[in-house]
Amino acid sequence: MWTRDQLKKAAKTTLHTCYEKSILICLILSTFHTITVLFYAQFLTLHVYVRDGILWHTIRFFIPAAQIPLVLILLLIGIFLINPLCIGQMHFMLSSRVKGAGINEYKSAFQKDHYSNVCKVMFATRFTIILCYLLLIIPGIYKTYQYRMVPYLLAENPKMDYHRAVYLSDSMMKGQKWKAFVLDLSFLGWNLLSLLTCTILSIVYVTPYRNHTNVGLYIMLRQKLIDLKVIDPSELYAVF
Repeated sequence: MWTRDQLKKAAKTTLHTCYEKSILICLILSTFHTITVLFYAQFLTLHVYVRDGILWHTIRFFIPAAQIPLVLILLLIGIFLINPLCIGQMHFMLSSRVKGAGINEYKSAFQKDHYSNVCKVMFATRFTIILCYLLLIIPGIYKTYQYRMVPYLLAENPKMDYHRAVYLSDSMMKGQKWKAFVLDLSFLGWNLLSLLTCTILSIVYVTPYRNHTNVGLYIMLRQKLIDLKVIDPSELYAVF
């Protein structure tokens, strides 16, 4: 039905038409991810530093309590900012396949009539996946691939409810999880090269390339459900 070479060739073709915009869109999301990770890492560093110092005996009872609001803040940032930005990024990638996509495409999930549903569905999806990871690694990985297409479905129809998005994603990924896993593994070499260049290569090429490849996978699997009449094209009105 689809091959890695087919998806990657199409991704390179699309990337060539919107290279600078793709870099900027991916950089916006990566920047917010990096800031939140560094913010928490900096707090943990301070935690260790204080713990090793003479002040530890005075404030040791306050450190765990101090982490609670920090974690809540980072969680809220993820729900209300990073998740919608993720959907906006995918909306841009999808739009670039069928029309001249602009940078403002990433704002699509922030529209008044879309925003609350996007936040709710993405939170429910990621929460379910995290619960599965808490049980065991394998169920978590399985659920990750089962729900892999939920963000892309929201990128096309930000009003789609959670149950419909999960059902369609599950239908798309039946018989495709292993192939999708191998597709992800095929970027391992690129990821290692990115580390050697201090993530510079990831910013200027690998991340946009990988994202366009994953969009290509979604388009292939979406068409399968359209052919089977599981999805009506009008349901994916935002980009189709």
